[in-house]
Amino acid sequence: MTAYVHAVTDFVVQHPNWASLLVFLTAAAEAIAVIGAIVPGTAILIGVGAVVGLGHLPLWPILIWATLGAIVGDGVSYWLGHRYRHHIVRIWPFSRRPQLLSQGEAFVRRHGGKSVVIGRFLPVMRAVVPLVAGVLGMSPVRFYVANVLSAVAWAPLHILPGVAIGALLVVVGGISGRLLAVLVGVLILVIAGVWLLQLAVVRALPLLARAQVAAVSWARGRTGVAPRLVMSAFDPDDPSASTVLLLGLVLLACGIGFVGIVQDVVARDPLVQADAAISHLLQSMRTSWSDRVMIVLTMLGDTVVSASVAFVTIGWLAWRRAWRLAAGFGVALGLAAAFVMALKAVLHVPRPILFSVGADAFSFPSGHATMAATLYGMLAWLISASLSGRWRLAPLAVGGALVGMIAASRIYLAAHWPSDVGAGVLFGFGLAAIFGLVFRRAAPNLQPAGLASAAVATLLIVGTWHSLSAFDAGLTTYARRDDVTATMSRQAWLGGDWQRLPQRRIDLDGETEEPFVLQWAGSAEQLRKRLIAAGWTSPIDWSLQSAAGFARSSTVVTALPAWPLLHDGRPPSLTLVMPGATADGRAVLRAWPSGFAIGSEQGRRPILLGSVIREQVTHPWGMASLPQEDGAVGAGQENDLSSALSATTLIVRIPGTPTAETKPGVLLAFP
Repeated sequence: MTAYVHAVTDFVVQHPNWASLLVFLTAAAEAIAVIGAIVPGTAILIGVGAVVGLGHLPLWPILIWATLGAIVGDGVSYWLGHRYRHHIVRIWPFSRRPQLLSQGEAFVRRHGGKSVVIGRFLPVMRAVVPLVAGVLGMSPVRFYVANVLSAVAWAPLHILPGVAIGALLVVVGGISGRLLAVLVGVLILVIAGVWLLQLAVVRALPLLARAQVAAVSWARGRTGVAPRLVMSAFDPDDPSASTVLLLGLVLLACGIGFVGIVQDVVARDPLVQADAAISHLLQSMRTSWSDRVMIVLTMLGDTVVSASVAFVTIGWLAWRRAWRLAAGFGVALGLAAAFVMALKAVLHVPRPILFSVGADAFSFPSGHATMAATLYGMLAWLISASLSGRWRLAPLAVGGALVGMIAASRIYLAAHWPSDVGAGVLFGFGLAAIFGLVFRRAAPNLQPAGLASAAVATLLIVGTWHSLSAFDAGLTTYARRDDVTATMSRQAWLGGDWQRLPQRRIDLDGETEEPFVLQWAGSAEQLRKRLIAAGWTSPIDWSLQSAAGFARSSTVVTALPAWPLLHDGRPPSLTLVMPGATADGRAVLRAWPSGFAIGSEQGRRPILLGSVIREQVTHPWGMASLPQEDGAVGAGQENDLSSALSATTLIVRIPGTPTAETKPGVLLAFP
């Protein structure tokens, strides 16, 4: 279904002349009895609204056609009810589900003419109320007054949110084209997911109930492994059946996610580049006070703390004579630890920062995340299984929050890549789900309040002691590292090692973007002075006032700040602009640290990577001013940059191929 909605949205972008008809038919179908239950009208209308926000369609015609479609759709349902009256109950699908009409009739009798207005905004009643209004003989004047008024309010509520999202996506698209695509996809998935959830509540849940009855009827009285599994999972008389189903779904989701991450890491997919980009972005945002908070959180996942909580939990289970639970708890933790060490030894994924030796020097998966998810996942399940009512969710929420904080601290401190932590959390929660499935009937009265108190007290006491005693060492271990990770001589750099540096900008999602046309072995200030002398200027700074310029159609290009593009998670060290050939055009140069330097440890010059993008300001809907990429400087087009630096800079020009997008030229320059 999500592919269907995506295809419809793409069709609107490619065929804007058909958009009005599509909006009219969708709004009408949304309101017609029976059809409205199977057409994802809300998803399509919000998607079309996003296309309006992107500047591909005018706003007012879309609003008018959506309003007219809603009026006609309700009118068709009203006519059907008025025409067939009470005979409608003999027509499919109402002959199979007469309760829909009875619910609609009760709703109309209770609210009268207001039911047409109210019902339009209710997912189930929207397609039923107009039909019932006709069946009950509501006067046409009364119905159409309510019909028109509700449609006038309904259409903007479905179109304008999409317009706002589309406008936001235009801004995001200026920063990252692929991030724009990802957000559009997420938007479609969310909208379609909401629609599918509504459909599931109305249609799927009764079907599942009937399927459960059929499965239990088949399995009851039969022998064999399959019937026993079916009865264990679906027997309505077994209070643990719902637990089996829930834990099974958790295990399935964790297993699929874990295997997917491992596959991407082994294949060196873009996820690996996204790891580095996200990690570098977080490193650029670090502060001394947040470092201290994160170090304390990460220490809560250290072995001494986790082992103490585990020993206290196992001791409590043994004291309550839950021997099988105690043994299973210990075995699960041992398996988790062994699996982490084995996978690290096999995959040999290096950490973002090196601060250990042996197998623990490797990164994938995160031991802290794996052990925390396993330990606190099982502990939360033990406490939750001994509770009843609304309190059952509290231990799961607290355990999940603690695991999340420990996991986030590992990424923030650059102790692990995000994929390491994600895989560890998924594996740990999956192992906790297996523990819950195996011991779902082996949980006697464990005195959950006492178990929780003992575990929390141990965590606080040992965690506080460990944090105080090892905090200074933690500050040294997790100190932010220098951005320069490799050094080369000038001769090696000019002789070919320049190719070791990235050739294109890496976006936050791990994909490559525009090419780098400059490698500058010097400071950003030195480069700025040379380019300023050649006619480049600093763009206007970001502020509330300058950002407001994007919302005005009269803003000139010189009054718009440059998009804050990231390379490998790092913000640019230098941003300059040059007026273009037209009044609304400009070229934007950005330079980022590469992680490489020229020279020795005693005196080295970091190498900056520079790209140049041409931008043209567009004015979507006649209401905004948005710089859009008009092309990146490529092979044979870096001459202007070369001439700007040649007066005071030594330059080695690496020519590109005739196809600029394939292999652009590169300037190797230094003071």
